[in-house]
Amino acid sequence: MSESEGIIMEMCLFIEGAGCYEILKDFSGPLVTILIAYFGVRYAFKQIEMQHKNTIKVQKEESKRKTKIEVFKDFNVLIVSSSNTIRDVRTYCLTQKYPARDNSSEVNFDEYQKILNSFGGALSSLVLTVESHEIIHVNLFKVFRYSLQSIHHDLMQLRKEGNREILLDKVWVLANDAQNYLGDFQVCLQNMAYGDVFEGKVPVRVTVDKSLKVIVDDPKRLPELETHFRKKTAWGKSCDAAEKKAVEKYHS
Repeated sequence: MSESEGIIMEMCLFIEGAGCYEILKDFSGPLVTILIAYFGVRYAFKQIEMQHKNTIKVQKEESKRKTKIEVFKDFNVLIVSSSNTIRDVRTYCLTQKYPARDNSSEVNFDEYQKILNSFGGALSSLVLTVESHEIIHVNLFKVFRYSLQSIHHDLMQLRKEGNREILLDKVWVLANDAQNYLGDFQVCLQNMAYGDVFEGKVPVRVTVDKSLKVIVDDPKRLPELETHFRKKTAWGKSCDAAEKKAVEKYHS
């Protein structure tokens, strides 16, 4: 017995003087048609609702993909500009450490301050821009920002350094680290923007010295990198000290 016939059988029990056969014969056809139409319309609406959800999902993914590409393009301009500045810092350090025979080996204070300020300015600009876009990929952007903030902190501490050799060596190392982190971040952004489109990934930087940090878009390694920059660098330790001091001051 079909579902519609079962419904009619139940209905006919409440109709006095009427046989179920007569009721089934008279109403089963129209009722089946109505039920088919009802379930057909219901199915059609569910299909439309599902298609609508799928369309929204596709549009959302497309919007995210376009946003990632635009972010990569915008950041790439800033990264290239900052890389040029940092490259000049590295060149300056090398030429000052190993001057030509006819050049003075003394560090010119004005030149040094200028190159140091341009280095610090490039880092600060990147930090502010990364922080304002952190929602795109919170963990990755935070790690990159922390890496630059730790370098900037060490750079500012060198203003107190009076030894020429130590000064040039440390600035060169910081500039080299910054250049590497910029390259790492550029690779991450490029893979994020174009990886799905071209079905490939740009390989990450590989270091011979495993103690050196490489910024990678890996959910398993990002927490470790964040802990390193936030807790184990001089900048991270200074942040913890400042927070502890503030807590003691306002909660004592």
